[in-house]
Amino acid sequence: MPMQHWMSMADPIHGMIRLKRHDENHQLILDIMNSQAFQRLRRIRQMGMAEFVFPGATHNRFVHSIGSAWLMIKAIEHLKDIDEARAILKSNYPGTNISIERLLLVSILVHDIGHTPLSHTLEDVLDLKSQGLLHDTYWNKLLLEHDEELLRLWKKYNPEIPYAVSEFMGGEPGIDRHFMADLVSSQLDMDRMDYLLRDSHYLGVQYGRIEVERIITNLMIGETPAGKTAVAIREEAIPAVEHYLFGRYEAYKMALHSLDKASETLLKMTLDRFRWVKEHGIDPGHPADLLYQFIVDGRSLLAKDYLMLDDCYLWDKVNLWARYSQDALLKELANRLLSHDLLKYVEFNSCLEDSADTVLQPIREEMARYYESRGLSFEFGFYQMLVVPKSMYQRSGHKPPIWVYRRNGRLMDFADASLLPLQQEIMQGKRCLLFTWDRESRSYLKKLLQKHFGPNSLDVLSQVTEF
Repeated sequence: MPMQHWMSMADPIHGMIRLKRHDENHQLILDIMNSQAFQRLRRIRQMGMAEFVFPGATHNRFVHSIGSAWLMIKAIEHLKDIDEARAILKSNYPGTNISIERLLLVSILVHDIGHTPLSHTLEDVLDLKSQGLLHDTYWNKLLLEHDEELLRLWKKYNPEIPYAVSEFMGGEPGIDRHFMADLVSSQLDMDRMDYLLRDSHYLGVQYGRIEVERIITNLMIGETPAGKTAVAIREEAIPAVEHYLFGRYEAYKMALHSLDKASETLLKMTLDRFRWVKEHGIDPGHPADLLYQFIVDGRSLLAKDYLMLDDCYLWDKVNLWARYSQDALLKELANRLLSHDLLKYVEFNSCLEDSADTVLQPIREEMARYYESRGLSFEFGFYQMLVVPKSMYQRSGHKPPIWVYRRNGRLMDFADASLLPLQQEIMQGKRCLLFTWDRESRSYLKKLLQKHFGPNSLDVLSQVTEF
């Protein structure tokens, strides 16, 4: 019997990841991994600026994408032991000669290939969602369909791959995504299971120690009450999924840490000032033309230009602004980023409602006068943010439920099968953050809050955390 040829990679989360070179699907994975578009993910932090709070959070999108693909391989191997699932995996996606198995593997591997520098942090700072420029709805598609190296790779295997991936995942208007795409992106998928394990490991916390093997080995295919085929989890694995949901909820809370938001806000101020400096003809210290183009007109970037934007590019420009900018404020903001001198904040829970802007208007006016008296920029030194945690489980028409495969062969919504209060409105952790330039301005802000909301108003303010 000929010797098997493997490509092995040691991973701190999953142990040895082994890809079979003689398996064409696995070879396709290896070829994608060796492309410059995928290798760029080595230079994209998985958790953005979380390392400003959790020093170990320096892992990248590259290793997360590989880990997610490995979990997909394990899920596929399990499902092949189920007759109905095996037939689906071997079948071709409608209108193509590409198997569902291949689409699952490619889709999970490239699900983050178009991430911006600093991952979700920069998406939030630049509000890319409102522009339709999120990585999974725009940049992934741009690279998969227009990067010259990837196009040569698709030609080698099948030129239809990038378009089939888009349709498979529901990225094309008028086309419903395939139910098997839930293994890539849903409320219970390989992407989320990898990042829960990986992020908790590098943050040094315990919330993500979920039972991945139990979940994967209890995957099934069944029919929903509406008569549609769906991926489901066997009833026996309900406790493991409950643990997963709680871990995911805690992960979202970690991502909304107040100090992480303070670093995010400082980055926003820096980039906003950079744009202002460029538009006023002042030398920022380095023109960072690609970054400026990305900020003001992202859609004008070509795939080859976008590939140059990574964390290294961004931090290099911040470093140069900090040294050579002719604008004193940009220089100071950049230096504060480099020295971890974050904006200070107060949590004010009286402005959590829709009337927050009205409630805080007199505060903002007085703070603006105070900033002016000190020669500080109010526009680039005061910021208000409402932080809202995600619910533990979402039950809506556009979000497929986690289906439970009961012993009688019927499927039911996980919310009806679990005893956890999944539908209870979760308000704990919702907070309003007011960011100020320094400790002195924060102290003045606290006095204003007492003045406007009574001498005991500070009793409703949470403790201010120093770092």
